[in-house]
Amino acid sequence: MSSATLISLAMLKVNIDQGRDYLDYLQPFILQVLYDHRPSPVTDAVVRDHIRHDFGLEIPERTLQIVLKRLSRRHPLTRDSGVYNITGDLPNPGIATEKAAAQRHINAVASGLKEFSKDTARPITSDEEALQAICAFLAEFNIPCLRAYLRGTAIPTIEKHNDALIVLVSQYVLSLQETDPERFDSFLVVVKGHMLANALLCPDLQNAPKTYKGVTFYFDTPLLIRRLGLEGQAKQTAAKNLITLLRNLGATIAAFTHTRDELERVIYGAANWVDSPDGRGAIVMEARTVGTTKSDLLVVAGQVDDKLAAADIDVVNTPRYVRDFQIDESAFEGVLDDEVSYNNPRAKEDDINSVRSIYVLRSGSTPRNVEHSKAVLVTSNSGFAQAAFEYGKNQEETREVSSVITDFSLANMAWLKAPQGAPEIPVSEVIAFSYAALQPSKQLLDKYFDEVEKLKEKGTITERDHQLLRSSVVAQRELMNLTLGEEDALTEQTVYETLSRVTSEIKKEVSDKYKAEQASHHKTQQELATERAEKQAIQKRLYWRCLKKAKRYSWAIAIFVVLILVSGTIAGLGVTSSNMVLGWILTGTFGLVLLASFLSLVVSFTVCSMRVKLKKCLLTKMLRREKDQTGIDFG
Repeated sequence: MSSATLISLAMLKVNIDQGRDYLDYLQPFILQVLYDHRPSPVTDAVVRDHIRHDFGLEIPERTLQIVLKRLSRRHPLTRDSGVYNITGDLPNPGIATEKAAAQRHINAVASGLKEFSKDTARPITSDEEALQAICAFLAEFNIPCLRAYLRGTAIPTIEKHNDALIVLVSQYVLSLQETDPERFDSFLVVVKGHMLANALLCPDLQNAPKTYKGVTFYFDTPLLIRRLGLEGQAKQTAAKNLITLLRNLGATIAAFTHTRDELERVIYGAANWVDSPDGRGAIVMEARTVGTTKSDLLVVAGQVDDKLAAADIDVVNTPRYVRDFQIDESAFEGVLDDEVSYNNPRAKEDDINSVRSIYVLRSGSTPRNVEHSKAVLVTSNSGFAQAAFEYGKNQEETREVSSVITDFSLANMAWLKAPQGAPEIPVSEVIAFSYAALQPSKQLLDKYFDEVEKLKEKGTITERDHQLLRSSVVAQRELMNLTLGEEDALTEQTVYETLSRVTSEIKKEVSDKYKAEQASHHKTQQELATERAEKQAIQKRLYWRCLKKAKRYSWAIAIFVVLILVSGTIAGLGVTSSNMVLGWILTGTFGLVLLASFLSLVVSFTVCSMRVKLKKCLLTKMLRREKDQTGIDFG
């Protein structure tokens, strides 16, 4: 293992023991972007673009989501509707100031080497060439230089080496140490910056071990739709990046034939609805936004095979039913119904078929991690993934690794195993901003240097171990459990014990994510149920209050009508009054009695039926008034 890799690995281990992980390296850069630009709102895509522009770092949006969530716990960042907003003053990490200071040290060292080489057989003609020579030297001799800084020892003399420039740099550094302490301090800034840049970019993982070789990731229909760009460019880019990351790790990307057929049906269906005002769905909405017509979608549907091939997605025959490896489809359907609401029953059948197919492809094996799982279904639907996880907890084939993983989880795992780095940024820039953002204390430097020495002597740590610790959130939890986060507890035994436990427990990476998703889902369901119950209680209360009033008013009117009819009946019996007003009342009521008698014969009019109808009319009017005032619909 190279000097740079040993130091990067040791640094990561020490940070894990401190309760931190690789993603914490990214926090200063993201916080600086938020402080400098104060984007509103703070979206993953906006932060990604600023990080790329300001520092040249390529960080996937999904990884940024995790880091933003961590930052929101300590800083005034509030999430609403899927985006964050800055709600207060953010601290300034001061990367720009520190970077400028580091750049001066780097330039001084490079210029000094160029001057030092003038009288040699191979003079250096530019600062860039000088810095390249220094980096080549540090790639091999970073550890002795770090030892010189921490222990006050001398830089070893390098007299024989197949690269004359490395020998030249060695002589230059020895000269600085002996005759120019100030310039030697500048060189030590370059040493630390180079070390921190390696820890950040992990160059040993640029050609990462093909840990997903032999694994086929089967994309479900929604992910294929995104890869074809039918839900917008942002989602298409995310799907492309995921495929690139997986292929860099040796994986195969595929889709089942029944998924391919479902994809074709969905696109044809969207084409039929794109011009209808009742048309819904992500494809239809995106088509209307960008001006895609029905004929455009029909062409895409007819070119499904060509487009999947162009995207390097293989179409694989859906496995036939094998009795020994079949799932209980009825049981799984019950679990699925608890997590996902399907508008199209056929879509549910296709999802069940996909999960069944994964079980067949695993052929009764029991993989303990994603790297040995043979086949995994990838989905953007967390509810679907949760259902598969719940069902699989009692199944041998998926007890350790679920048959379905979300693209969010997989993208983060893959990126941590195979980082993309900062390929377009000059080396001096990378060293400068790495030094500015990630300066560890001398105590931490001293601690992980001790571990570097032990690992270097035994030579038992590999790039694969570096990849494992970098990509596994389990490693952080395990080391914290073993050492309780104390620096002094970090020992060689701790390192090896952690590596062993992580290897056997890596299956929990997926499980923990799914449990968090499940808890969030259940919490949302409970909140919706509570809100629904409260609304129903208010609805019932208002309804019964209106009904009570309608009954009271209808009875009062009915009694009044009965009194009138009684008075008319009395007048009909020949009762008169010398009072003119009372006489007119008796005559009028008698007329009403005659009218009521006529209505009774023609339309079966009764006071009772009149009261019932009146009660309904009053109730309807009162409920409409309550709806206008409260917004509650009583149906």
